[in-house]
Amino acid sequence: MPRRISSTEASAKLASLVRWTHESDDEVIIESHGVPRAVLLSYQAYDDLLRWRENARRENALAELRTLRRRVRERNADLDTPQAAELADRAARETVEEMIADGSITRQED
Repeated sequence: MPRRISSTEASAKLASLVRWTHESDDEVIIESHGVPRAVLLSYQAYDDLLRWRENARRENALAELRTLRRRVRERNADLDTPQAAELADRAARETVEEMIADGSITRQED
């Protein structure tokens, strides 16, 4: 169970609080005038939190891509495969030409 302490006490006891978070693998909630302002946690807990955040970010991005794919498929349901391939080729060529024009890539000659 997390400990709750004042910011004044946290300042005075920082070293022992760091040791406690490491040994107990629990958090210290630091309050100012009774309002939670910060949390001290073990590095392992912090590392776990970062990994969890990154996984959540990736899952959200994947869900957005899947939604976009569904919307694109619904919009283009009347296209056959050759038409879709031609549109994709045209979009790719136009994108490359724009990137060459703005200098973000250069054309490599054979």
